[in-house]
Amino acid sequence: MFSTQQLFSQPAMNPATTPRKLILHAGPHKTGTSSIQAILKEHKFDAFYYPQTGQWYDGAHHNLVFSLVPELRRADGDTVEPPELLRLLQEELAQVQHDTLLISSEYLSQEWIHPVLEWLIGHDIVDPKAIWILVVERDNLSRAASLYNQFVKDPYIGETREPDQWLQEELSALSMESILTNLQKSGYTVEILPYEPADSLVKRFLLAVGAHEAELPEQIPWTNVSMNEAVLKALLNVNRTVADPDERIAHRTQLFQDFQPAFVPSSPQIFSCAREQRMDEKALE
Repeated sequence: MFSTQQLFSQPAMNPATTPRKLILHAGPHKTGTSSIQAILKEHKFDAFYYPQTGQWYDGAHHNLVFSLVPELRRADGDTVEPPELLRLLQEELAQVQHDTLLISSEYLSQEWIHPVLEWLIGHDIVDPKAIWILVVERDNLSRAASLYNQFVKDPYIGETREPDQWLQEELSALSMESILTNLQKSGYTVEILPYEPADSLVKRFLLAVGAHEAELPEQIPWTNVSMNEAVLKALLNVNRTVADPDERIAHRTQLFQDFQPAFVPSSPQIFSCAREQRMDEKALE
């Protein structure tokens, strides 16, 4: 990793024309990203600037990624064509003195990181000699359970497969090994931050990217928590019978009201392999 002095020093610069250093937070999905991005959206930090251009409603830079990768665009996004994205970003950065940018999107853990980096470098937004990538590593089965829950919850994805089928078909792509292999193809330094202990993750992340202790918010809410098992099963049935995202949202809203508490920490016990492992452990007690 770059030294703190090297990465976070801020010499005199022309904000309109000088390429910035870049910290790229590449997730991946369900590693505390929503909580991290919510804090980055609402708070300012001396060490880096978190651009407003390209933000999703929750603070992630999904709209930046989607604007540059058309096949990812969604009806609920706010994307623009790349020339307009460039104009908006350049206008914003012309008013910013920070010499380091932080961009965060879970989609950057996948192959789409490469066209995004190429665009940022090609338009002199960032300095190709001063880029590093940060990812959070979480237990694979726990992350899979949380991600499956999210895909069922998301009305535009509308996952319909049973948990075991989904896990069998998606597990190889979920592995940290495959994620790191893809990120390392960029040629830039990739640093790994452990997910656990989860209670301190956001603070540890902020310190890792250069925030000062005095800047850390006193309250850090945990956002985008998983649905309980009853809601998960009910919404899975909705996804199988309802195709329209708006109708799915209406059903989801009602289910959240009917099953309280609707949100709980995710559990890998939705997968049979985790249940079998738990039974084996109990047998040995």
